[in-house]
Amino acid sequence: MKGTRVREQLRALVKLAEIDAKARGIDDRLKGLPVELEERRLGVKRLEDLVTRQRNALAEAERLLGTQELDVASRNDALSKAKSKGAKAKNGREAEAAERELEGVRRSIKDGETHRDALKDRIEKMRGGLGDPERALEEAKGELAVAESELEGKLSALREERASVVAGREVYAKLIHKDHTRIYDRIVKGKPPAVCEVNANGICSACRMAVAPQRFIQIQRGEILNCQSCQRFLYTKASLDE
Repeated sequence: MKGTRVREQLRALVKLAEIDAKARGIDDRLKGLPVELEERRLGVKRLEDLVTRQRNALAEAERLLGTQELDVASRNDALSKAKSKGAKAKNGREAEAAERELEGVRRSIKDGETHRDALKDRIEKMRGGLGDPERALEEAKGELAVAESELEGKLSALREERASVVAGREVYAKLIHKDHTRIYDRIVKGKPPAVCEVNANGICSACRMAVAPQRFIQIQRGEILNCQSCQRFLYTKASLDE
């Protein structure tokens, strides 16, 4: 009779560990879903920052191009004035001075146009490079919106699943001696699982340490014993049978 009671407790410990392992897995998913959603939000934020920086850089380049266009136009006005001055030269000295001025204005116009054209090329490349980040941002926003709308439903389903898993847990918990319960709870809070199988070679499946031969024999008989290395409760499949 005593052996039967002990074996019932051992089976209850194993069942309790199975229930708690499933519940922990669900708890991890319950914690993980909001974390995954937050990671999506951060990803969207990073893309938004990237697109904003690229748009700002494009706007600044377009502003510079506008300024450069005005500068080129101003230099062309200066060229017209220099030509007019050359046409009004009264002597060779004035004509020579006007020609030097014209040459200087022409060089400045050429430099200005070179700078302007380089800005245009840069702007064209920037506009082309902006397309992929913008598309990626819109796609990420769409995925985030779907994930946000589905989150509560997934959490609710997981809560229901967990409630189903732990239903009846107390029935098994009440079969276990309070001393074993204290040890079980301590291990579960620290480094679960609290109950592990011993393989045919007498090796604890949790810490991979060998169980002492005499202790292994006792475990095979269905006695409730702990691993001397990791303190977890040990069992063999045969020890759960009558």
